[in-house]
Amino acid sequence: MPTVPTNTKCRELGCKLSHTSRSTFCVNHGGGSTVKGKANSKLYSTKYWKQERVSQISKAPLCACCLYNGKVSSAVHTDHVFPHRQDMVKFKTNLFQSLCLACHTLKTQEESKGIYLHWLDGSLSSYKEADYSYIVA
Repeated sequence: MPTVPTNTKCRELGCKLSHTSRSTFCVNHGGGSTVKGKANSKLYSTKYWKQERVSQISKAPLCACCLYNGKVSSAVHTDHVFPHRQDMVKFKTNLFQSLCLACHTLKTQEESKGIYLHWLDGSLSSYKEADYSYIVA
């Protein structure tokens, strides 16, 4: 029976080094830790975040996006509706939602376009950056 190939090498053409755990590239080709990654690690390793994550997943153990689309799947991510960009106020004062990995990836792709998706009680809201102070305040 065929198996899925496991590629552990860097994606850079001709490179034979192993890729990092957070990238498909080796450290020499951009797969290492970034300043943003280090800052996020500090925020996500705080006692506050660990409690907030457990609380959110306890309140909403199913993926809000999947429920909206008529599917049922377990949530594994507690998502900030508005990106915090290492701002402690936005990190703590935000809307949170429970998402599965696939839906969290979809939402993150939309964030790069400036669209912030929020699934709540069977409805979908789409926000912009300017909505943060109005919605969260």
